[in-house]
Amino acid sequence: MRKPAGILALLTVIGLFLGWSIGTFFTGVTAAKVVASIPASPIVTEVSYNREKHQLTYSMLNPGGMPLTIVQESFVFTPGNRSKEKGYVVSDIPVRVTLPPGVVTKVVLKLKPGTEKLEIGDGILATFTYVTPLSSDLYTVVHPFKMGVSNKTTVQSTQKGGKK
Repeated sequence: MRKPAGILALLTVIGLFLGWSIGTFFTGVTAAKVVASIPASPIVTEVSYNREKHQLTYSMLNPGGMPLTIVQESFVFTPGNRSKEKGYVVSDIPVRVTLPPGVVTKVVLKLKPGTEKLEIGDGILATFTYVTPLSSDLYTVVHPFKMGVSNKTTVQSTQKGGKK
């Protein structure tokens, strides 16, 4: 036999490298599956008001690995100093909007025709209620929007127990 210690050392190094590679691969795949199965709260990245179309557009990001479904929305209007309108009626509330994972989805809210256009200082507090595929619990995201003011605010997320 020629240098059995050298061959044994070489086989040990190859075995360790092969075991490390296989272990890293399976750990990475498992970790990716776990991360993908964690539902995350949607994030409102931008709100814009189209004066001509009289509609608000909410850009919402789902940073999780699972789709989320918006099942209900509510909006509270607070008139500013310049506003003549005492309250707004929403004419088109999108329901059952699916937010795919890792994608920014635009949710458009049309205000009732015939109502005044939004003025600087008018505020809208939007509450989006959503569900995940893993649970029958309802979750909410609250987002304040003030016309003409930069929205550098925190978003509040809560969980409500119960059935859909």
